Amino acid sequence: MSTAAPFLVLAVLLVLLGRWGSWRSQDLVPANLPMAERERRAKVVRRGAVSAYVVAAVFVVVSVAALF
Repeated sequence: MSTAAPFLVLAVLLVLLGRWGSWRSQDLVPANLPMAERERRAKVVRRGAVSAYVVAAVFVVVSVAALF
């Protein structure tokens, strides 16, 4: 039980980070870039947000496995 809690906390933090990154992807890119480059970098930020979701899912699976 003691191992599962930190993994769940990390999973929640990663989900929050992923949501924040996907919502604010346009704002996180510098405004002085050309439009095509801004869009490309915003896609990279959104891809990072999806990666945070995937790692959060792995942490949830590991925390459930730690219970057994």
